[in-house]
Amino acid sequence: MPTLPRCRLCQSEAVALVLTVRSHRMLRCADCGFVQVADRPSDAELVAIYGDGYFAPSKYRDESTLRAESQRRLALLGRYVQPGEGRRVLDAGCAIGDFVSHAKADYEVFGVDLSAHAVDEARRRNPELGDRLRAGRLESLEFPDVAFDAICLWDVIEHLWDPVSVCRALMDRLRPGGVLLLSTPAADAPIARIMGRFWAFMTPPEHLSFFTRRSLDFLARDLLRGSLLSCRRMGKRANVGFVLYKIRRIAPFLMPEAVVRSFRWPGLARLAVYVPTGDVQYAVVKKPPV
Repeated sequence: MPTLPRCRLCQSEAVALVLTVRSHRMLRCADCGFVQVADRPSDAELVAIYGDGYFAPSKYRDESTLRAESQRRLALLGRYVQPGEGRRVLDAGCAIGDFVSHAKADYEVFGVDLSAHAVDEARRRNPELGDRLRAGRLESLEFPDVAFDAICLWDVIEHLWDPVSVCRALMDRLRPGGVLLLSTPAADAPIARIMGRFWAFMTPPEHLSFFTRRSLDFLARDLLRGSLLSCRRMGKRANVGFVLYKIRRIAPFLMPEAVVRSFRWPGLARLAVYVPTGDVQYAVVKKPPV
């Protein structure tokens, strides 16, 4: 049997194989609770996932659902950073700029994403932001003279092979007392444990790093030397067509393609519901004031 790698979060050897999902081995760390893909995906696999089509408008794109999600995130940000002139916020992993578009009226917003294609679309949608939207790696930001009041990692950290290095680099770009806000699937949510490899977020090698409440606390306090101000699990408002698409992706035998296609019709394409799964966690990490 091949040797299992150490936990990428706490470096413990106390890892065990818990699932195999489409040939990808999933490991859980007994010491910190972190769940990880065992084997790093190849460049070819990542190109296949994150090509230009990944950021293209979805056939299930529902603007009202996106606005509701952005509003929830903006409300969370507002609890820790009051809106106002000079309040600088970075959307790290901004994709095509949904949150940037929503937050720019209240904050001095910046955005960065690995995909130049996505950043081009974000600029097209927000031309007034100009050079504040840039393509590049999150751990080597292109804003050398900017200290941020808040940095947002919405649905990003689960895609990272090395979330510790990225989060440390982002914390370095916060002003003292600034906050790092993130959303990510909750690997210890009851539905995640019940569904196992059929959990909607269990999509390796797209998702590589899965956090529990315990592993988020370890990340915040032990690795980032910050304080975990908040960590809440929630459900999510979702387009019904997208929910069915995800079900088919995880378990195609449960969801016929014809049913998924039916939700592309105009009468059904905008149908959305709140899904009370409690498997999306929102965390806020504060950088020490000094």
